[in-house]
Amino acid sequence: MHYLLELFLGGNLNQTLNEDFMKKQNNEQYIETIHSNPKQSSLIEILKQLMREGNIDRLKQELDTIDEEELYTSFIHGINHNERVLFWAYILSLQCGIDEICVRIVLDASKYHDIGRVNDCVDPSHGERSAEAIIELVNDPIYENQNFVKLLQSIVEIHSLEDTDADRIMRKYGITDKKTFYTLFSILKDADALDRIRITYMEDTISCLNPIYLRIPYSKKLLMAAHELNEFYMKNEEHTKGGKHEKYLY
Repeated sequence: MHYLLELFLGGNLNQTLNEDFMKKQNNEQYIETIHSNPKQSSLIEILKQLMREGNIDRLKQELDTIDEEELYTSFIHGINHNERVLFWAYILSLQCGIDEICVRIVLDASKYHDIGRVNDCVDPSHGERSAEAIIELVNDPIYENQNFVKLLQSIVEIHSLEDTDADRIMRKYGITDKKTFYTLFSILKDADALDRIRITYMEDTISCLNPIYLRIPYSKKLLMAAHELNEFYMKNEEHTKGGKHEKYLY
């Protein structure tokens, strides 16, 4: 990710990065969303906005604080995935205008949402395992307040579950601020979902992300940029982490 930022800041980001999006945009999954959101944001537009608003340094700082040794090690759910989820969580946090404490919680959640994984398969329980482990990895002073700890754990747990489990998770953690809980888990789940474009089937023409289910309206304008970010990683794997690119289809 730093390589991407340095290319942009140096004015050298001149790669064509929308090939994957162009290949997939006309599939049945995407048609309704693209029709409703024809002005898709590009990755370069997003980076320019971060630059204009003075948010690039914050993004770099957050990327630097991911403890890679604590992550599940794999190409599909390892460091590259966590960097991209953090990126989208930050973009969505800015768009949603949440306060700094909520930004801190959702960014910490995005960094370590998959530390409970034991494989790359569909596993609804990994969110709960991640929620249990994450309290050993965060050290911001806000977590002296147990309400913020519970909010962090609750959104990590629900990220691998259906949205219909929300009320049960709120009761489990004693969450009373439903609006904040829903906003933060929506940011985390959409950020995670946007990176599902890395997983494809039907000879790579169908994405495993179904954009109809994205929760935040702005997320549906980020489909092209999500494809571009993943494509950048694939084209520049020698400058990114996580191992050699392979096909992971399921």
